[in-house]
Order: sequence, then C-alpha cells, then structure tokens
Amino acid sequence: MASTAPPESGLESAAHPTIEQLTALARDRRSIRGFQRDRDVPDALIRQIIEVARWAPSGGNGQPWEFVVVRDAAMRQGIADLFMKQQEEKKEMELAIRGTIRMTGAGFRDAPVHIVVVGDPRVNESYPVRTREDKGERHFITGLANATLLLHLAATSLGLASQYVSDAGSPYMATMIRARLGIPDPLRVYELIPIGWPLRQPQPTPRRALDELIHQERYDLDKQRDWGTIQEFLHAQTRRGAYGKSKRQAVADQGMIFEKRPAE
Repeated sequence: MASTAPPESGLESAAHPTIEQLTALARDRRSIRGFQRDRDVPDALIRQIIEVARWAPSGGNGQPWEFVVVRDAAMRQGIADLFMKQQEEKKEMELAIRGTIRMTGAGFRDAPVHIVVVGDPRVNESYPVRTREDKGERHFITGLANATLLLHLAATSLGLASQYVSDAGSPYMATMIRARLGIPDPLRVYELIPIGWPLRQPQPTPRRALDELIHQERYDLDKQRDWGTIQEFLHAQTRRGAYGKSKRQAVADQGMIFEKRPAE
C-alpha cells in the first residue's frame, strides 16, 4: 500500500512508493549490456524517464542537466565504435600495469535509444561565491550524478534496461560526441545512458553488508578496513574480481572481456 506524507509536513498529500517498493526498485536496477535489437522504446516512455530526472536535487537548484536523445541508428553505432576505440588504450594500460584485462564491451550497441547527459557549468554561478570557489565542480558533478541515478531508476520502474557508460565523459569520447551531436561550448558530456528492453536479467552484483557501512555517532575504528581487506574486497566484489561471479556468468551478465598479457 502506498504511503502518504503526514498532514503536518506541509507536503502535498500525494501517494508515494513505500520504502519496501523503493528498496526493491534499487535492488532490481542493473547495468544491462544486452538489448533487444528490434524492439523500440516509445517517446512517451523516454519523456517519463527524463521527467523523473529533472526533479533531481542540485546545488543552488542550478539544475545543470540537459539530455540529448539519440535514436538515429548510424549515430548510435558510431558512438559504440567510439567506445570500443577508447577501450583499446584502456586495455593497453591494464595489460601494462596489471597484466590482465577484465573489461566490458559495447553491449549497448543494440539499445534503440541513447540518452546523453550534458551539463552546463555556467549554473555554478547559482552557488555562493565561497562555495563556487571551494567546491563548485563537486556540486556540478553531484547534480549531474543525481539526475543520472534517477534516469536509471525511472527506466527500471518501467521494465526498461539501462547501462551506465561512464566512458562517455572521458576526454576523447566526450570530445567526439560533442562534435558529432553539435553540443556547444561550454556544455560538457557527463554520461551516456543506453535505454532499451533487456535480453536477459543479469544476476545482481554483490553488496557490502549493511552493518559494515553504518557508524553510530562517531566513526567506529573497529570497522575500518586495512589494505589487505580492501584488496580482498576488490578481487571478490568489484570489476577486478569479475563482480564476484564466475567467468562464464560475468561474460553473460556484464559482457566482460578477459585477457592476459602474453608470455614473454
């Protein structure tokens, strides 16, 4: 049953999701890397997703976000090609430093819609001068991140698949996307979110236990992780450890690419 705001709150008495529903939505969200190629997403659903995102919190209510919706097939393929080109240098660096590759490919290539999240840094003028100088960039990025998270959750609520393609904000890929989509200065590419219908629902990635994360009144030094514990975590739950999955499952769920440095 949906909850409502208490009358004394001053908020509109609108039905809200229960905490259980919100928790389930957060748990069900996945970064999907396999999309149904021939099933489109109506414009009405894309507008609903962006409607949710525009209510994200932002420093000074600067609302730095704008959204470029890309449906053209050739443009979407070109964006995926940019991603793969950028991955080559990342693979080279991973092999040089770590000797192995555990990365993801362009599984979003078949998504029928790309949403490019664009930020306008000029809204940093909405902050107090001291705030702008001390942490204007942090507030700018946080606002864009808030909107991006809501995009993902809104897509999940509609049964749609989305992916978190952070490489779009890297210098090479961002520059090329700006040029191809005609995004003017001083606007910046923050994120690419492919939207579509999932081919399959991946298994969830692991999460740290709740009690490990909560500190009452003061930081509990008994919970502080040493470097050995961090290394175990990196190789058990993160990309470095194939998200805690078998190689076969990680390839199926995350589209992971595994390579080793050739023996000399």
